Amino acid sequence: MPTSVLNPYERLDGAWLRGSFHGHSAFASRCASVRLSSAVRRYRRLGAAFTAFTNHDVVTRLDRVRARNPGMVFLEGFEHSRGENLVFVGERVPPLHELPLHEAVTRADGLLTIVCHPRPRLGEEHWTAAMVRSLPRTPVGVEVYNGHYGVPRMRAKGCNPLYSDFWDELLTSGLKLWGFANDDSHDPADFGNAWNMVNAGEACAAEILRSARAGRFYGTTGLMPAELRGEGELISVGFDSPCRGRFVGPGGRVLASGTERSFRYRLGPETYARFEAEGADGRLFLQPVYRTGT
Repeated sequence: MPTSVLNPYERLDGAWLRGSFHGHSAFASRCASVRLSSAVRRYRRLGAAFTAFTNHDVVTRLDRVRARNPGMVFLEGFEHSRGENLVFVGERVPPLHELPLHEAVTRADGLLTIVCHPRPRLGEEHWTAAMVRSLPRTPVGVEVYNGHYGVPRMRAKGCNPLYSDFWDELLTSGLKLWGFANDDSHDPADFGNAWNMVNAGEACAAEILRSARAGRFYGTTGLMPAELRGEGELISVGFDSPCRGRFVGPGGRVLASGTERSFRYRLGPETYARFEAEGADGRLFLQPVYRTGT
């Protein structure tokens, strides 16, 4: 069957904007200890261009915050948490949290829908691939890293912040989801532990969301590429200093790996290839290059 290639890093022509699509604030989320105004100040100090507040089962209205912080983009959303947790994010978000999860997903036109912390503890499956496939629409993405679960206090409780194996399980099954890294901010220690760099033509909600839906971003816990380029089946990425990197394909198989400053891979017969790396500054997760049927 004829195939084509989907490479989200082709013709990158926007600015790289930093932000998280999953976070909480005190009062609206009783599990959080940081007030909304304080959370905004923390994100501003980190240099975030945008952020989303996704409190549990409620849409936090942000008109006042937007008016007081015109240089930053604030996205509405919520974390549907009456069953399996799924984040809904948009410029304006209707009260879909009042609906059962499957109905909310059905009605989530134009919103980012992100499977969050699918395996929050080792050996615990909050989500399975079958559960994701059972949704009426495939979510836009899945958290590949959750900063809240990566802080020492949470790790000491047995929490697990890394979900790249689950991402590969979904991709191998034929689903196409982008990988997000969010700080899932609850407490002061969470801020800045993970974020996304979105390549957007303009620093506005519509462009940030459009680029995220198209996979024109990467997730990171601190490691940043100096160069990133996609062209057809080719993906190339460069760093200022050597790091451990690898290209991963179906079944989680390592297609190529090394400790280098630059990496290149051309998609072969495999259905997808994605790149991840780890260095002194943290981890990096690029989006997959897909081979798709036409």
